[in-house]
Amino acid sequence: MDRLNQFGVIELDEVLDAMRQCPRGVHALPFPLADEMTNLEASSLRIPWYSTVGMYHSLLPGLFETCQIMQLLQIEKGDSVLLLGPRGNWWTELLMYIGAEKIVVVEADDVRRQTLSDRWDNLRLDVVAKAFGCDVELIGVGQLDDCTPESGFDRVLSTGMFPALPLSVMMRVQDEGYAVLPIEHGGRSMLQLIQHHGEGELMAQSVACWDVDPWPEEVLIGFETGADIGVGNSVQECRLSIEAAWCEANSVPTRDRFGPARMLDMVERVWYSIDPVHSDVPEGESGGFRERISDDLFRMGHVLLQMGIFELSSEHQGEAFRLAPTAESATFLGWSLSEMDDTWGALGWCRKAIETDERLGNPWNDIGAILLQMEQPTAAIPWLAAATRSQRYDAPGHPWSNLARAHEALGNKMASYDAARTALEHSPNDENCLRIMDDLSGFLL
Repeated sequence: MDRLNQFGVIELDEVLDAMRQCPRGVHALPFPLADEMTNLEASSLRIPWYSTVGMYHSLLPGLFETCQIMQLLQIEKGDSVLLLGPRGNWWTELLMYIGAEKIVVVEADDVRRQTLSDRWDNLRLDVVAKAFGCDVELIGVGQLDDCTPESGFDRVLSTGMFPALPLSVMMRVQDEGYAVLPIEHGGRSMLQLIQHHGEGELMAQSVACWDVDPWPEEVLIGFETGADIGVGNSVQECRLSIEAAWCEANSVPTRDRFGPARMLDMVERVWYSIDPVHSDVPEGESGGFRERISDDLFRMGHVLLQMGIFELSSEHQGEAFRLAPTAESATFLGWSLSEMDDTWGALGWCRKAIETDERLGNPWNDIGAILLQMEQPTAAIPWLAAATRSQRYDAPGHPWSNLARAHEALGNKMASYDAARTALEHSPNDENCLRIMDDLSGFLL
């Protein structure tokens, strides 16, 4: 939380205090490797609160998304809040700590509703609510009319997407209040801030994309008619179902992510662009639980690296390597450290990557590139040459380009020319190699 605060993400003190007081992890399913990794809740991954993660709204959103939504609500002391789709009990607890006096929580599925009620009591949050003077009601869709204040709610928050502006929901918002609702727009879930504007009129302001699950048709009908949906299927939580939930929680990379459309597109593009290779897992297999979680941490770290959030990226890569070492996670950790000007740390992790799997070309090239930056071209050449011979490299032009620069720095014109020519076969628009070819073409004629 302190890092998000340093980044300027959290502007409201009451939200910061609530986030510090209400950890996400206690509302999640038990993490099977909790003894080895105690801080997964602080990661940027989504984590499951319900074992059937394919069901709508079964994940706890990330810290970033949660901070943004809680600040949008602008809760004031004594406010009444309608929460449609509670996402475990985490956001209910946060609203209570921020200052809401009355919280009506609608969970449409009766099985999940009972699960939420049991967990609320087990965590003694009923006692906490009483101490705060906060009235919390967990209801089904059919009870909504009876639990709506006569003047309406001060705030309404939905964690599921509506296909269009839900007038039946807006009728429950008092005249001076407003709703924060994800609504389908242009094929995406767009978070909108909606309030009354004159008699019979509404004013909506689009905020950003929030890629949440859509409400099922039967729940939408329930919101319109006040009818409860059918009885859900009971779920037996066991070790295998809990592990499966954790493994699948991040299988859709943009699910529950918040931000501009182009950022979500980048997340989706980067997430599966590189698959870490576990040397002890047969090719074509995904590995066990440890490898699956490690891969999610690696992919999240890669996204953060592309976003320029290097410190957080390095933490994700470090945890990924600790859970299930791969050359990719060590290399990308080295990359992050290099971006933070920790040259020796970067070199060390690149060496660790080579020790883990010498077939990957990236760390060989990265060591050579760092040595070039340190003005040690002679020392760089063996590493770059090894990178050109590597069995696994998705960008083979890079080491040839760096090799051309190294030979150029040493005055090895023919070697520089040959390396630049090979680099251009892989990367025809490499400006550095085009320059070298142009500079040396006359000399070699």
